[in-house]
Amino acid sequence: MRLENKVAIITGGTSGMGKATANLFAKEGAKVVICGRRLDLGQEIVQGIKNGNGDAIFIAADVSNESDVKELVHHSISKYSKVDVLFNNAGINEKQMSKITDETKSSWDKIFDVNLNGMFLMIKHVLPEMVKAGRGSIINNSSVLSLQANKVPSTSYHASKGAVTSMTRKIAIDYAQSNIRINVIHPGSIATEMTGVEWKNLKQSEVIGDFKKKQPLPRMGHPIDIAYAALYLASDESAFVTGTTLTVDGGQSSFYRVE
Repeated sequence: MRLENKVAIITGGTSGMGKATANLFAKEGAKVVICGRRLDLGQEIVQGIKNGNGDAIFIAADVSNESDVKELVHHSISKYSKVDVLFNNAGINEKQMSKITDETKSSWDKIFDVNLNGMFLMIKHVLPEMVKAGRGSIINNSSVLSLQANKVPSTSYHASKGAVTSMTRKIAIDYAQSNIRINVIHPGSIATEMTGVEWKNLKQSEVIGDFKKKQPLPRMGHPIDIAYAALYLASDESAFVTGTTLTVDGGQSSFYRVE
């Protein structure tokens, strides 16, 4: 097993890429702490992992709230004694406010609170535990939109994801001597709730047909594609990888397309 004896915290773990990663990490031997806001979904995922002889708990938390983050990390350490992996996956978007003149200050702040400040808080409170242990892997989920622009998602979403990528590089340099690796994933168009696709509909032909058109590779991007990227960065296979970006976008960022 690629994550045997490791403890992983996954934010935004109740759907999409977070859910897929929680299930995959558990199958690979990790003890998984799933963080999210929806208690019913979190408990359902935990039960599924336990039914497969895995080990997981759910902690309801808002990553933009520092008190919640402190409690999340404290509870994780109390339960499992350590944190080896942090997958910062929680994120939101406001598609109806695509242009900056359409955005309100409150919507801008809301997106940055979750997409950037939430990652900052999680990293801030997990890093001391990793420093004590003398090792760790932090994986920040950014977006291909930190590399290129798109007409649909909000300006604040683009900006927040760009900031995540820059923050990752800076922290990676600061903590390399502590044997803590910090990397970022750039997902492309992945069929998730954020893109309007519910988990139960991932295999429907009309969904697959629509998402096949969004990138050069002739298939849809699936949450498990990001989960496998996170697995590589969480495992010891990437022991010499830090401060880098892993783009998982089916080739989307490699070509120009007029919407």
